[in-house]
Amino acid sequence: MRRYWLLIATLAVLTCGTVAVLMLRQPSLSIDRLVAAADAGDLDVVTPAIRHYRAQPDGKPSADLLEAILLLRGGRLEKSLSLLANVDQEGPLRHVVMRFAGECLHRLQRLGEAARILEVLVREQPNNVEAHRWLGATWYDLGAYNAAIAELEAVTRLAPEDYRPHHLLGIMYADFEQHAESIREFTAALKGAQDPALRDSMLLELAKAHAALHEYQQASKCLDQAAESGTAARLRAVCLLAEGRPEEATEQVQRAKTLGEDSPELAVLESELLEQQGTATAAEAVLQHAIRRWPAWAGLYYRLGNVQKQLGQDQQANATLQTWQKYRDLASELTQLNLKAIEEPFNAEIRDRLAVICSELQKPELAEMWKTAAAACRQGTNNAPQTGPAATQPPEG
Repeated sequence: MRRYWLLIATLAVLTCGTVAVLMLRQPSLSIDRLVAAADAGDLDVVTPAIRHYRAQPDGKPSADLLEAILLLRGGRLEKSLSLLANVDQEGPLRHVVMRFAGECLHRLQRLGEAARILEVLVREQPNNVEAHRWLGATWYDLGAYNAAIAELEAVTRLAPEDYRPHHLLGIMYADFEQHAESIREFTAALKGAQDPALRDSMLLELAKAHAALHEYQQASKCLDQAAESGTAARLRAVCLLAEGRPEEATEQVQRAKTLGEDSPELAVLESELLEQQGTATAAEAVLQHAIRRWPAWAGLYYRLGNVQKQLGQDQQANATLQTWQKYRDLASELTQLNLKAIEEPFNAEIRDRLAVICSELQKPELAEMWKTAAAACRQGTNNAPQTGPAATQPPEG
């Protein structure tokens, strides 16, 4: 028995020695698999490989690349970009470096630089899924939605099992009230999405799109699959009112309130039901309260103006409708400038104006997004595009 354990121990030593020798000669995984491991933050696999490459005369580019990916995944973006800039841009790691440099630049909100480097990458590697994904995200953040859609559609072709590009496409189409397209994309996204909360949000988006197209039965089917919520109850009320069932719609409005729904859309819906019930004064009170909460929501003024006319308050109604016209004009300008931003992805002035309009419409998140996009455009202009190999060199962090 003792000889048996000695034999096992000897074999173990020999095996470990063989592995050690092999690791000194070459890493146990190909560079592609090591990149994938680094991308996943697998330190147990990547750290020994980095040490191995550092010990080789020609191993520094691979070591820098792997370390840069780990830094990127750890949120140390500037340091990651600096390491990536040290790797030979014309060597065998060129396209891998470009992919992660593009992602890093995007995360740093250096969107113009990210777009340029990723455009080169997708031109040289048209089947690179991650390049299309990050270029699509970059165009989206710059407000160049047509370009973003083209890149995301490329991702759906190259990675048909991935629900994420369909989800983002659905959101984009919904923002532009292209309801049929948003239905198509959200339906596709639902096939792959597993997270219950995400699925619920997409089912609600589908219900809204179907309701906007007056497809109330389809909207109700989506709501039947979604979890109970205030928003779901409000959308049920919309469908019931459209189907001529105001009593049930009123019940759903009250249900939405009980579940915590608090929105200008709910106020408009409640005012419509109250007006149908002959209580225009109560409808006016609901709308006045909602305007104090959401003073830049145009639809509230339109509804209130009509209610005031019904109550014989012509002077107040005219003033209310003038306010509605003001916000409607701002919303119209917002739409037109969105279209211009699509056509001119690096025009900072358009994005500045979009930020101002969004602030006036009390959309702080959108305003901040457009401010960031404007700053990125100016940064991109200050770093004018180059031609030739130098155009792919990421700036040092």
